[in-house]
Amino acid sequence: MSGEIIRAGVVPHTPRMGIEAKAPDFAKGVIKGQREMGEALRRAKPDVIVINSAHWVCTFNWYVTCQRAHVGRCVADEAPDLIPGIPYRYKGDPEYAAALVEEIKALGYPCHRNDSDYFKWDYGSWVPAHYLDPEGEVPIVLVGTVVSADLKEAMAVGSAVRTAAEKTGRKAAFLASCAFSHKLVRGPELWPTEERQALDRKFIAMLSEGNIREAKAWFPEYTNAVVGEMGGRNIATMLGCLDEVRRYKGRQFGPYGQSSGSGNANLLLEPLS
Repeated sequence: MSGEIIRAGVVPHTPRMGIEAKAPDFAKGVIKGQREMGEALRRAKPDVIVINSAHWVCTFNWYVTCQRAHVGRCVADEAPDLIPGIPYRYKGDPEYAAALVEEIKALGYPCHRNDSDYFKWDYGSWVPAHYLDPEGEVPIVLVGTVVSADLKEAMAVGSAVRTAAEKTGRKAAFLASCAFSHKLVRGPELWPTEERQALDRKFIAMLSEGNIREAKAWFPEYTNAVVGEMGGRNIATMLGCLDEVRRYKGRQFGPYGQSSGSGNANLLLEPLS
């Protein structure tokens, strides 16, 4: 049984998306797009979804969830009025998670298992899972975002995500849960600057057209210019998942939308060969 990355992408998670009935009008198109992206993702029948959230912040070490099941309530620490404690239940994949830990260690980076029964999901993990797989059909593994890692290390860890899939025979999907532009300002209705919006759209188009080498080469300059969320680490990890030998095509689901000066879009890539 051969394993591979069958889908990779970027998903937004602004807390105003958390409860759809209370979401502002400007977020509803992004929510609808995320639901549609989830339908497309599930049709591809992944064995596991790996989510790398910008809000599971790890200082020095990489961590991977190895629990057999994820059960809890999600509270958005920075906005508990928006996500006050929503219950979740998802399956895990301990075998794949353990393989990923070993692959990251093999690259020479510090990595540990997260086996805690008391671990609770951040909203950057929960929001996309909630809309992409509302019935909890697909096992999920979470990977933390390491502030001590640079973009090169993040890309290398992305390659470990792919190698672990190959070695375990998993058809895996990897999702960077983050914004594109992320220079935040007070005022949820406010957009990124026109210059940052233009750079976001250029980068999204580059990926959608399958120009992966070009996107990787430009990424450090791009993410610095748009003030990428978590310094661009999540998208860098997603880029590292992509095999430059293969061809990809991408699709944006729903509109590009704003939230407090950030630029958000649902983008999913699939290999063509």
